[in-house]
Amino acid sequence: MKKLFLSVSDFAVPAPRIGSIETYSGYGRGTEVGLEIHQKIQAERKSIHANYQSEVKTSHVFEQDGFQFEIAGRMDGLFLPSPGLAKVKIEEIKSSFNIHELWRRIREDDENHPYCWQLRTYGYFYWKQNQEKPDLQLTLASSRNEERLTLDLRFDPLDYESWLEVRLAELVAEAKLAEKRMKRRKKAAVSMEFPFQNPRLGQIELIETIEEGMTEKRPMLIQAPTGLGKTMGVLYPTLKEALGRGQKVVYVTPKNSQHRVAEEAIEKLQDKGANVRAMTLTAKTKMCFKNEPICNPDFCEYAKDHYKKVAEKNLPTELARKRSLTARTFQKMARENEVCPFELQLEAVTDADAVICDYNYVFSVRSPLTKLTGLEFENQGRPNLVIDEAHNLPSRSMDAYSPSLSTFTLEQMRADLSALPRRFQKDAEAHLNACIDVVKSCAPKNGSANGEIKPPIAEFLSQDAELRGFLSSYLKADIDIEPNDVVLRLSFYWSEFTSALEFVTSGREEFFTTYQSNPPAVKITCCDASEMLKESYRAYDQVVAFSATLKPFEYYARLTGLDSENLKIAEFQSPFPKHHRKVMIIPQLSSKYSEREKNYPRIADAISRIIEVKRGNYFAFFPSFEFLNRVLAELTVPRGVQVLSQQRKMSRDDIQGVMDRLKEPELAHLVLGVQGGVFSEGVDFPGDLLIGAFVVGPPLPNFDLEREKMRAYYQENYGAGFDYAYTYPAMAKAVQAAGRVIRSESDKGVIILMDNRFTQPSYVKSMPQDWFERSPQDLVSNSILGDLQKFWEE
Repeated sequence: MKKLFLSVSDFAVPAPRIGSIETYSGYGRGTEVGLEIHQKIQAERKSIHANYQSEVKTSHVFEQDGFQFEIAGRMDGLFLPSPGLAKVKIEEIKSSFNIHELWRRIREDDENHPYCWQLRTYGYFYWKQNQEKPDLQLTLASSRNEERLTLDLRFDPLDYESWLEVRLAELVAEAKLAEKRMKRRKKAAVSMEFPFQNPRLGQIELIETIEEGMTEKRPMLIQAPTGLGKTMGVLYPTLKEALGRGQKVVYVTPKNSQHRVAEEAIEKLQDKGANVRAMTLTAKTKMCFKNEPICNPDFCEYAKDHYKKVAEKNLPTELARKRSLTARTFQKMARENEVCPFELQLEAVTDADAVICDYNYVFSVRSPLTKLTGLEFENQGRPNLVIDEAHNLPSRSMDAYSPSLSTFTLEQMRADLSALPRRFQKDAEAHLNACIDVVKSCAPKNGSANGEIKPPIAEFLSQDAELRGFLSSYLKADIDIEPNDVVLRLSFYWSEFTSALEFVTSGREEFFTTYQSNPPAVKITCCDASEMLKESYRAYDQVVAFSATLKPFEYYARLTGLDSENLKIAEFQSPFPKHHRKVMIIPQLSSKYSEREKNYPRIADAISRIIEVKRGNYFAFFPSFEFLNRVLAELTVPRGVQVLSQQRKMSRDDIQGVMDRLKEPELAHLVLGVQGGVFSEGVDFPGDLLIGAFVVGPPLPNFDLEREKMRAYYQENYGAGFDYAYTYPAMAKAVQAAGRVIRSESDKGVIILMDNRFTQPSYVKSMPQDWFERSPQDLVSNSILGDLQKFWEE
């Protein structure tokens, strides 16, 4: 008999499904702020009831039509008989911002709500195992204040078994689809071939390294340069291994623009005959049919009764038959059936073999990607996770937990209030003023302009409640919501901040809050998201993180949450001929703040003289726009060289315009950009589009209160405060910028590093091992122009 596993929360849902997409539906991931509330209630219960137990594990196996379904979960609370309590009572605790609205929804559904079925399921398990009917209590706890509501549920085993009959029939149908899916995947794994007859130098070694790591069940951190074919070299073995177990691969990138590389790799496998179903998740804002993506049945007809319509029309089965899983496919089906296209897309994730998406879908605390696999068979394991451009993961994950509120941003919303219907303008302005007042009230009481603070939690949450109430009445009004609506912007801007307050109040040392006075602003800073990342990895069997910039490995291992004795690390060298690349350090130049004034003209002169040696296209990458503009003011270039500059804000068309200019054969170009900007990462300049790059100094972050707090944290926890806070983040940008040169086997180019710090040990730790033979002093020349002339003549 085939065995499958489900959690109680996945098992215990209305059968057939009902409900709309909304906060109180009971579907999807529960709010993370609930953990602290749960623990507080459980501690109170234990102090009063000696026989109270919390987090009690329980499970039960159901057999139906040749399948075994093992359902497992934890009871939040179990009251055993004691004086004053004659019967066993099981408690389920649910937290919500508005428990009265949640209470109303549960009553409105006649207790046919996922939360009620979860509690009844625990009751049924207890009844089957102990031949005793327990009492059932649903406790609703407010995440806003101390308020609680309790609901006593009636438990009738016969009623439960009537529901159970329908639910098991649904699961049998799902299990049959899951069985077909698993067989198809295993068959695809056997027949999958590497798509290239002649792998690139180092590519087979990369594949073998990953296969070895997966056999050993070790997470992996891999540095591989451009040109090695690392995307295919990582995707092929991880996908093949996952399919061999009947599972899938989730491939994440930091930017949507980088999805195409993974998509092309999948297409090459498919062209070679691989029976692989792939999908790229499209952002909700791009999928939504409405002007604003507001998931509320009072506002959106596609959210209303979404789950009911999906179940009645059996849309998951229809999706399972489709080969093409594109945004257009989901939008067409969603419009025809009046359901949400974004949620329909998430339904299809279960059946996809390769899912390509942004970091947020895996690492965000509020990720909508809660259902990765559907039913899982015994020994099937979990999906594999591939993390592309993994050097971005520490900063991206920290930023996700570091919201801010600025009175400047709030004041900018004031001009848009006049576009609101007149009956809402006065209240909207009052709420905006109240928000500004709360931010200003955070100013340090010692009279200093800036500093670390303890935020007034009650004031923030109170204002959040006021905004939510106003937003609710606004959405229920018979008005058209226009794009970029100011009420929505204000509400979401505020709630993003307040939702992160739980981390500050929980006493976690990696979080702190600061205030600045000009303009008044308050910010929560996360300086280490590794613990949250570790939680994300639990959903996966294998985790492979790779990039061209992952040194020093110890730093990235710790801040990506992959730091363990079991971690496998590997570094691969460029497959291209070494004599095609010239790396030089000019230590006589400096980008240090105290030495910049005298170095602006010297840097400009060095750039001008070097680009005169060999005509072509060059990039010069600077630490900041201010630095760029100061050098630009000193720059005189040879005749026939056109100077272009990166702007602070550039559209896709602007970026493409620069790329097109580089293709002009009659002109040479010098493009001035910033490290960490749009031209220094994720952009290819093949062939003669780029023959040289100047990297002007490591772009150290600004020395400010926030960064110094981070330095202190890193020193305390990792013993390398300055390097973790300043050196390594700067060098990641510098090495990425240098990596724009030499993107193919026929390319030839130079990399000029301008700063003495590029010779210092703490900075050298971040450099690829194939940049020099013995030490960075190998890259220091006594005859810069002469050595360059020889290089270009070879």
